[in-house]
Amino acid sequence: MESQPSEGAEQGASDHEPELSRVAKEAFDNQRYESCLSALNKLLDARRRDPRVAHNRAVAQYLLSNLTLTDEFRKNLQAVNVQFDRESENGSGECNLCEKGVLLFNQALIHARLHQYTQATRILEELHKVSGALGETLSLQVSLLLIDMYICTYQLSKVSSHVESLETSMGAEGEGREEDKRYHMLHPLKARFHLLHKNVKACKKEVKSIAGTAGNTPCAHYFKANVEYLRRNFKKALKVLCSAPHMPVATDAGECLASFYFNNLGCVHHQLGKYSLAAHYFKKAIEENDAALNGFPPLDRATPLSGRPLNVLGVNCRHVILYNLGLQQLFAGYTMAAFDSLLEVVQVFHSNPCLWLRLAEACIASDAKNLDDLSAAQRNRSPVIRMSFGMGLHHKLAVVPVQARIKEHFMYDAHPHSAAMPAPTLEFASVCLRNALFLLPPMSTDRAPSSEGKDGGHDVSVSALPGPPIQKEKISNLRNAVLVCLSYVYHALGDPVTALGYAQQLLSTPQLPGGLKFLGQLYAAEAFILLDRAQEALQLLNPDSISDVSICPPMVATLQPNDPTEESKPSKAPSTESTYKSAKSVAVGMDKFPETVMVARAIMMFNLSSLYAVKKDFDRARKTLAQAVPLFGKDAPPQAILLSAFIELSQGKASRALQILHRHQPFCTGDTKKTSYMVTR
Repeated sequence: MESQPSEGAEQGASDHEPELSRVAKEAFDNQRYESCLSALNKLLDARRRDPRVAHNRAVAQYLLSNLTLTDEFRKNLQAVNVQFDRESENGSGECNLCEKGVLLFNQALIHARLHQYTQATRILEELHKVSGALGETLSLQVSLLLIDMYICTYQLSKVSSHVESLETSMGAEGEGREEDKRYHMLHPLKARFHLLHKNVKACKKEVKSIAGTAGNTPCAHYFKANVEYLRRNFKKALKVLCSAPHMPVATDAGECLASFYFNNLGCVHHQLGKYSLAAHYFKKAIEENDAALNGFPPLDRATPLSGRPLNVLGVNCRHVILYNLGLQQLFAGYTMAAFDSLLEVVQVFHSNPCLWLRLAEACIASDAKNLDDLSAAQRNRSPVIRMSFGMGLHHKLAVVPVQARIKEHFMYDAHPHSAAMPAPTLEFASVCLRNALFLLPPMSTDRAPSSEGKDGGHDVSVSALPGPPIQKEKISNLRNAVLVCLSYVYHALGDPVTALGYAQQLLSTPQLPGGLKFLGQLYAAEAFILLDRAQEALQLLNPDSISDVSICPPMVATLQPNDPTEESKPSKAPSTESTYKSAKSVAVGMDKFPETVMVARAIMMFNLSSLYAVKKDFDRARKTLAQAVPLFGKDAPPQAILLSAFIELSQGKASRALQILHRHQPFCTGDTKKTSYMVTR
């Protein structure tokens, strides 16, 4: 902390200024901030127009308050910044940056501690341009904090160049550089960088360096657990996490390690397929986070950044953990709890299209679960029969009119909610899905960068905080998921026109996975039937067009291709296919999705038979249904039984329809040979 005489200094006080500066500097170095502040107040009386003295006084006041008066400190820094600008109106911009370098770094540091990474990065990038004139210590601090901000904002392409530049500036003394304390600050940053790149081999090297210099610290244990997590050695990751030492509630870096511990346990159990247990650990992480905050005085609304130390202001990670909790609740089938958790998160991370999609999925799953519960409650009660009266030969049944049943099917809620009001309904799901689609770039944009790469064009990405940005390869996959959900939702809401538009938009996507193509064809065909365009529906209900039922494209390998030693080791974790099947088994409604191509073709043929029945072409409807039933396997779906009975009744064969309903088989005994002949043919 230095002060220099300015043009506005009074002549009579010039003899005492060096002594006051020396006393203030000595007191500051010895952390005697009260004596330092007293000397700076006297120095400021003599040099009222000097922004350097005003800045030092603001720093001393802030340190004297144990970093609790953040609001006042930010206002003082802003006022000093204005003084610097007035003083350097006639100078160059570069000189102005050098003069107020420490001030700008303090502002960037506060932004970083408050998780305002964009503002901090903007300031640090300006300082980095003149780092050569800032001095060795300040230049190193600017570079380290800038690399940290790039990692926090997932700008990994800029990290490599800055790390190489920083290592070059530290010199090339070989082994001597490894003993430099400045170089040790780089190891955690490089480890985080390699973790985000999923480069296991390089990350293990940095973790060894951290363990060698820092010793048995939680940082080293968490890095080791992350490495095992990337290698899919989840049980070993759990063992490393459990061996980590306990630390205070909040560290100097503004981290609640107890909350991190339970959050990491939840992530590992998610990979093990134990979603309810993972949700339990995420709840524990939220409890630890809240306990860490409750251990400090409450904040005043007028001064929300005062009353607590600076390192505590950034401890709160509630919404990040709540995002993880909402996903686990959705996987575990707790749809209402998932909706409540994700709804709270979306108020903070409202620019994340994945979050809007997950919130819509919670609404869809909740609606499907409500319909399943309603059907289970009415299992012994036919929705077609309103009442019965009479006895014996005079027993009569009163049937619900067809139009009333259709209205009841679409108006499932007796008190419909507004689409703008958050509620686990399909109306609100449509709003969430439209928000997700709006946040994604147009379809032509995310395919364009491949041709612009040679000309210096950058890849298209979408911000998805608190996670990494969505790259161009995954944008199309996310859009496909949104479109298929939109088509389903508008079908359920009774709007076939809008559902058809989204289904056609889905089918126009290049390289569409087979499972999504199957759904798109079904939704589009259903919309065409409802719009009385049967000929166009016939073209979509072609069973031969189904050759694949995968929903997601092949997953990218976790390990880097340049690490053959790690790839050659057998993984103890379940394969991608088994993990996907276990996820499907717990998701609401996913048990109805076809797992094989044969079942998908059977569903397509069943819908084709239904279309023939609607067109009153009962012979073709019967033949198509006879070909579809054996493809379903052992048990034919109830819809096939009802369709078979409807076909027989429409042809005036009431006795055969009764046999079908009594035997719970799509065809009566006399049709067995004909059915087998059609299948072999």
